[in-house]
Amino acid sequence: LMSDEGIDNFKYARKKAAQKLGINNEHAYPDNEEILAQLKIHQSLFQASTHELVLHDLRTTALKAMKFFQDFKPRLTGSVLLGHANKHSGIDILLMADSPEEIALALLKHDIPYQLLDWKLFFSKNKVHTVPVYQFYADEHKVNLIVLSENQRKIVPLSPVDGHTMQRATIKQLETLIQETPQANYL
Repeated sequence: LMSDEGIDNFKYARKKAAQKLGINNEHAYPDNEEILAQLKIHQSLFQASTHELVLHDLRTTALKAMKFFQDFKPRLTGSVLLGHANKHSGIDILLMADSPEEIALALLKHDIPYQLLDWKLFFSKNKVHTVPVYQFYADEHKVNLIVLSENQRKIVPLSPVDGHTMQRATIKQLETLIQETPQANYL
């Protein structure tokens, strides 16, 4: 479901799969890490010929977006960074801004249509913040600009996969990652 239908929410994918299989016992559900491991196996078996190309394309688009928003200290995160993204995946970029309106103004200045969303991020097991997300399309890929305030600058959100600190990559780190991707050499 996550790979083929583009579902990027572990909880929703788990519930939808359980419904399809007729499983009502939530204790029998796999956790996010188990789902991610199986997703990677699925991609290596059924998408081996295209996965690296798709990932390279997503990362290249992410790099362009990060350079465009470099004044806001962008950090790539999520499935595009971790390598389990697919053609349906959104590109998640954390930005730092004094106010979310700065991001809106930058988008408007360049006539980039966007949608404003609210996302919930965990900063600890019990501390959830609702943050603004500016969503737009670049090179036919959905880009999610997750805006953190100055107050949140030193607090790193937790990963929805394992609950540990969310992995992040700077522009320079993403450039290195793109260069190291084996399939990138064939483009």
